[in-house]
Amino acid sequence: MKKVIVIFIFLSLLIPELKATHIVGGELNYLYLGNDNYQITLTVYRDCVNGNPAAIFSDSIASLGIFDMNNALVQSIIMRHSKPDTLPNFINNPCVIPPTNVCYDVVTYVDTINLPPIPGGYQLVYQRCCRNGTILNIVDPLATGATYYATVPDTIIEVVNSNPVFNEWPPLFLCSQVPFVFDHSATDYDGDSLYYELFQPYHGASNIDPMPQPPYNPPYPTVIWNPPYSTNDMLGGADPLSIDPNTGLLTATPGPLGQFVMGVKVSEYRDGVFLSETKRDFQFNIVPCNNITVAALQAPNFSCESYTASFINTSIGAGSYLWDFGDLTTTNDTSTAFTPTYTYPDTGVYVVSLIAFSNLNPACNDTSYGEVTIYPEFKLEMDYEYQVCTQNVEFTSSTLLDSVSNVIYLWDFGDPNITTDVSNLENPTYTYQDTGTFTTTLIAYSPTNEGCNDTGKVTVTVFPEFVTTASASNNNCSSTINFMGSSSFDGVYNVTYSWDFGDLTLTNDTSSLANPIYDYVNSGTFTPQLIAYSNSPACGDTTSLTVTVYPDFVFYHEILEEPCSQTVEFKSSSTLDGVLPTSYLISFGDGESSNAPNA
Repeated sequence: MKKVIVIFIFLSLLIPELKATHIVGGELNYLYLGNDNYQITLTVYRDCVNGNPAAIFSDSIASLGIFDMNNALVQSIIMRHSKPDTLPNFINNPCVIPPTNVCYDVVTYVDTINLPPIPGGYQLVYQRCCRNGTILNIVDPLATGATYYATVPDTIIEVVNSNPVFNEWPPLFLCSQVPFVFDHSATDYDGDSLYYELFQPYHGASNIDPMPQPPYNPPYPTVIWNPPYSTNDMLGGADPLSIDPNTGLLTATPGPLGQFVMGVKVSEYRDGVFLSETKRDFQFNIVPCNNITVAALQAPNFSCESYTASFINTSIGAGSYLWDFGDLTTTNDTSTAFTPTYTYPDTGVYVVSLIAFSNLNPACNDTSYGEVTIYPEFKLEMDYEYQVCTQNVEFTSSTLLDSVSNVIYLWDFGDPNITTDVSNLENPTYTYQDTGTFTTTLIAYSPTNEGCNDTGKVTVTVFPEFVTTASASNNNCSSTINFMGSSSFDGVYNVTYSWDFGDLTLTNDTSSLANPIYDYVNSGTFTPQLIAYSNSPACGDTTSLTVTVYPDFVFYHEILEEPCSQTVEFKSSSTLDGVLPTSYLISFGDGESSNAPNA
């Protein structure tokens, strides 16, 4: 027993405790050899560009933990790896230039162990820390390890079984915004039925204990998704990563650039009974991709006063070219020149195509399209409309290029002594400071097309803003009110006035005078209204005011003498009592007086 302990300690000293920070994937497989013997294959993929490659390259051995279904350690073995091999940097698209900053090495550990039947079967486990710190879709990736896991079923369920083996490792990189399709199917040596699905990979090991010997006991936590990523959306983008459950076809249209953790598992069934599964934990690199050959052209979107268009070729990776200028009146509208010129027969819209022929692979030829619109001239239209009875004028303009190109507009509203009477809006509104006649000038032009410019002028007459005012005056002790009405058009245009004095007991309480006088029959508070308008220009305004008419002032008094007494009672009142503040003064004739109405 002591020898076993010494050997185990010695082997432990051989396994470095370096913190590798570039594990990108792996899986566990077993192959049944007979007589309870199994060939165990551990495959580990490592990033040879990012992280700390030197650390995990020193993992010449791997610690494999074998647990029963009660999560108790049965045994631990040390496995040695083969020589590391660098995977080819490819994608299943012959026309894409592979990035130079993506590199994976693969290391395989193989050993044979004897696993006699036990209730529930076995759990095979390998753990290592850590993942790349640049991973985007999980929380704290630099402190997150990986657990590669497989199960051997109870021999009561099935005596002979090997778990499925994935046929191919996915491409090292995916192209952002480019649809991705990959056959992620597996082979089962026993011919069992297979079912595919995505899964949330396992966490495992830590920075403190990056290579546990033996691995920690099950169960194992999963990585934590970094929102908005999830098992249903591991990559982001318009088309989330998904897998066909029956064929293993993996599809996605990745969006954001970066590194992303993925998980794919395949489960095996025999006669409808679940046996085991193979789980692959791996990392995708989403990169911008360049095609071997890219056709690109710059065509003048339009041309003014000329039917000849010149084209610019910005293609890359091509050996020859074929232009088609879209002239449907002839078959001779083609060219093999790098930057050709073509004269069109008439105005109109033409669709131009450019084929760039690849020197490397005919399947990588590329085609680009452009559009040319030929106009006979740059025609400017301008107009205006008054905002009725104000000094605001709404200007409008248009050109033949408004819908196809950027047109610059320069307005000068001709308001003298005002330096800010300009605008670069297409349809501005301007408020003139004074009334009168003004000449407005507009210059419109295309900054990118020679000959596309024009100047226009319009003359506008600005009327004053129509404003009506009303007032009233009267003697407080009189029912006769003097009304005064006026407008901003007085003395300039003919103005009609219409008064309604608000006397609801009468129907003839009106006047067409600007300054009428009206005698109210009854006292009270009234709301007279004035409407003023002109017919040319057609402007109008309404205003109202409040007047109060008091009753006539009448004074009442009474003197009551008490017989056989020197006391005399004085009583007084008026029609304004309770309506307006009233004051009284009673003089008794003997030098005495009182301010009370009753004394």
